[in-house]
Amino acid sequence: MTTMNTDSAEQTPLVSIITPVYNRADYLAETIESVLAQTFHNWELLIIDDGSDTDDSRRISEMYCKRDARIRYYYEPHGGISAARNHGITRARGKYLALLDSDDRYLPEGLECLVNALQSAADPVKLVYANFIKYFQDEDRFQPTRVQPPKPRPGLFFQFILPGGNPVAPSASLAERSVIQDIGGFDSSFDGLEDRELWSRLVRKYEIEHVARQVAIYRKHSNQITNPKNRAAKRLLNDKQAYTFFSALSLESWFPQAKEPESQAKALEQMAMILLKRQNPPVDSALYMLRLAQSKSPTAKRRLFIADLEATIPVILKEHFGCKERITIPNV
Repeated sequence: MTTMNTDSAEQTPLVSIITPVYNRADYLAETIESVLAQTFHNWELLIIDDGSDTDDSRRISEMYCKRDARIRYYYEPHGGISAARNHGITRARGKYLALLDSDDRYLPEGLECLVNALQSAADPVKLVYANFIKYFQDEDRFQPTRVQPPKPRPGLFFQFILPGGNPVAPSASLAERSVIQDIGGFDSSFDGLEDRELWSRLVRKYEIEHVARQVAIYRKHSNQITNPKNRAAKRLLNDKQAYTFFSALSLESWFPQAKEPESQAKALEQMAMILLKRQNPPVDSALYMLRLAQSKSPTAKRRLFIADLEATIPVILKEHFGCKERITIPNV
């Protein structure tokens, strides 16, 4: 770790900003400068280097550590973004956690806006999230984004699973650190879509609130999992996340109005069909839900559909995604 000015370092920050970096020196300085430009000053910035080995991420980070004692740098063996963020959470001292990716940046009043919103929110609210601006790097184009307010339960659960449903960009959010620790932090088996998986667990216990202001700039570029060239990897992650989400919740949480086996089976079947229509469909999660529906209320029509789907999935993956990787789900 880089040596710090101990007088400044001893002041307990209100906000801990966690920035994981992995061979991202091309954007890192811009990200750090956006933190230094904040109108809110009571923060610490924890740069977690996830094993960078091909660029100047370490040199840039250490340069800024010498410039400002609120910035700290840690090097960890490469373990993925979830593991890097968890390393940051472990070292954080602030009451609040901010997650600023190394290719994103804050608008000058972004952190102040988020802090004010969380401090003034009702007690059950433990996370606030705001609007942001997308920057399409390859086109040098900015697009203001207005995200949706959270849905009431139980629709809130599905908001992080359905197409375009995830409204919470990590770099435009602020949460209580104790809450993130309470739900176990990030699932280190996810190295993509890990934020959606975390939010889906958070909203099972706590409330979230939308802030109708733009607070950050989210960079879109070719190396992200969300880029079209990474569709196969994203499809697999979608499947893994969907199954992780649905297998952790009781049917009563999913469909509180469905009391009888027949109505539960119908609801499961409808949700499976929604999943299958997604751009990167979580096919095995949908298959799991259909099998569960069949166990609740068997029908000959559904049995035939399941058999056809089981035979068709390998063809879909090969023809549309050029892959055969699948997640393993238990038989129902």
